[in-house]
Amino acid sequence: EEDYTTAMSHLTIGAQIQELSKRLQNTTEELHQQVRDKHGALLQQATHAGRFDAALNSLAADVENVRATGHRLKNQVDTQYQLVENQTQVLGRLHEVSHLLRSAGTLLTLTAKLRNTKDVLRQAELHFELGPLIEDNDLKDIAFIQEERAFVISSRQKIRNLTQMQLVTGLQDRNKLQVVNALKIFMNFNTLEKSLDNLLATFIADMEQALKECFAGTDISVLNKTQTSPSITSSKAGSSRGPGKTPQLTTTQNFRAKFWKSLHWLLYDELYESCTQIKLLKQALEQINQFGYTSESSEQCIPQRFWQQVQQLLRKSFDECTQHVNQALQEGLSKLLTSARGLEQRLQHEFQFDNELFAPLEVGYVSKCAANLKACLAGVDLPGNETVDNFIRIASTELSAALIDSRLSHAVSSVFMVCGKELCTKLEAQIKLGADAKQIVDLPNLQQQQNTQLANVLFYYKDSVRRMLSDLQMHFDQTPGASSAQILRSLDQADLLIGTILQQIMESIISAISIIILSMHREPGLNTDRLSSTGPSMYIKELQEFVQRCWSHHVALFDDKELTTKCGHELAKRCIELFIHNLCILRPLSAAGRQRLKQDCQHMEQALKPICGNLAELGKPSRLLRAMSLLIVQTPQELVKQTVGSDSLVPSYIVLLLLFGHAGADLQSPHTTANWSNERLIEWLDGHTADREKLELISGALQRYRDNARRKNIQQYDEVYPMMVEYFEQALKAIA
Repeated sequence: EEDYTTAMSHLTIGAQIQELSKRLQNTTEELHQQVRDKHGALLQQATHAGRFDAALNSLAADVENVRATGHRLKNQVDTQYQLVENQTQVLGRLHEVSHLLRSAGTLLTLTAKLRNTKDVLRQAELHFELGPLIEDNDLKDIAFIQEERAFVISSRQKIRNLTQMQLVTGLQDRNKLQVVNALKIFMNFNTLEKSLDNLLATFIADMEQALKECFAGTDISVLNKTQTSPSITSSKAGSSRGPGKTPQLTTTQNFRAKFWKSLHWLLYDELYESCTQIKLLKQALEQINQFGYTSESSEQCIPQRFWQQVQQLLRKSFDECTQHVNQALQEGLSKLLTSARGLEQRLQHEFQFDNELFAPLEVGYVSKCAANLKACLAGVDLPGNETVDNFIRIASTELSAALIDSRLSHAVSSVFMVCGKELCTKLEAQIKLGADAKQIVDLPNLQQQQNTQLANVLFYYKDSVRRMLSDLQMHFDQTPGASSAQILRSLDQADLLIGTILQQIMESIISAISIIILSMHREPGLNTDRLSSTGPSMYIKELQEFVQRCWSHHVALFDDKELTTKCGHELAKRCIELFIHNLCILRPLSAAGRQRLKQDCQHMEQALKPICGNLAELGKPSRLLRAMSLLIVQTPQELVKQTVGSDSLVPSYIVLLLLFGHAGADLQSPHTTANWSNERLIEWLDGHTADREKLELISGALQRYRDNARRKNIQQYDEVYPMMVEYFEQALKAIA
């Protein structure tokens, strides 16, 4: 076609017209040819078109008939529907009128019953039924029942007010039945929760007003009247005074006296009454199966809510009170806690205050206690018994007041211990140390007298504290905690100071006794048979005189007999130990000398009587001393029969040292072998407490004797040597 168009574009217009005319002629001839060829089919199609047109005309007529029928049916349905709708509207209005008439009739009937019913509980039940009718908006427009509606509304309000009064009076009179009936009435009015909230609010408001009056310094009689008729006096009291106003009092003492009297009454009596009423209310709620208001796990628990609000009110009042009231509360915290704990006890601990409630007041109270205790020590450099008496008197007062609460008693006890330490420190600064304070040769000098006086003051303080704790023990037992034990432990400082004073005297006494006992080695005649065995030796006589004089002049003056007795026992043990050590190394000895030493053992017991009245209390040292009185006169054969080991009364090294005394001069004692003096050996024995070390020292002496015998070619050992070796081996095995 593009080629044809291109070819036509090269022809002239006339040629193009001729060409187009030719082609048009060809097309016309072709159409005529096709019509001639299909003439029969075209005629048949024309026949069918006529029939179709007739069918369409018939269908149009049928549609018109259906449409006419539909219009007739519509007219019939619309007419019936309109009739039904009109009748339905009439019936609806009749039903509404009937309902209003029934409701009005019910209201009139119930109102008539209400007028004729005297029982308040029955009236409340009728009001429960009348409630929906009174609130019905349709009935509000009916004129002939307006009088009854007004009567019901007025009656409902009167019953509510009366029931509220009955609830309050029932709680005050402990009339459980009246309280239960009041609660049932509130349930019928659907106002139980609101009524309980109002009741709690009333309790808290009354207590808040009472606290304000109390903090303002109102007299207890006025406060009692205020609580007796709160509805009349609360507004007057609120307008006349407030917690921020300064009380019109003449003196602080008068204010505090009235303040604590009023506050004690408020907590111990008035709050007790409120808690008792709350407990009765709880029982009444449980009786009407309202456990949601009594279960502790419920947020609506009435007792729990009441107590939380009470504590919140007290906490707020303590925080917002004036400075002079806060100071009174802090300094008199023990009185406040006494009232609080007394209330808890009266309530059988069903209601208990939180410990943190009174914590902000503790600082001031403890500071006051500390100031009172330190005032006794202020300006006193050398405390005496009078100072101690004043200190203990104030401490007893403060502790007895604080023992109402374990936390407060612990704080006051800590303050007392600090002040007691200060007292001991003042006395410690006056203690004299040095040579003059240790001398025991002469009568006590001025320094020793002063030390004795200080020790007696310390003992007086310690004894006074113990007597104070004994007097307060019943209160300590009722208060949980370990305050009493802590105070007793704090007395260790006094014991330490008394012990320091005594210790320097004891050291001098022991040194002198050691020298006296050591002089037994110079006792004449112990190696001769002409020695008399009657009477004590010279060193024992000297020891008896020294102990008697020294103890009576220097130690008996101390008042702390418990500590001096303890020191006496330790001194007696030390004397026995020194005596036995010197006795077992003493050589040479004759038979008469051994008998004299046996008597000395018995006289030693008498010499120790001034410092230890009953030597049996010493235990093993006393038994060992008596055993030595027998061992000193026994033969070597009898000595080696002594038992060895931990069960033996007499240590093995003592027996071995005694055996050296039976040997000849060639078998030298251990200290002689080591070129030691008797004094050095005693010091060595004191410094080496292990039996193995002592046996090793003895082993060295035995080894040297054996070596000397071999070197000198001695054919026969000392007769004691084999027994010593055998016993030594047994002792060594026992400690292995």
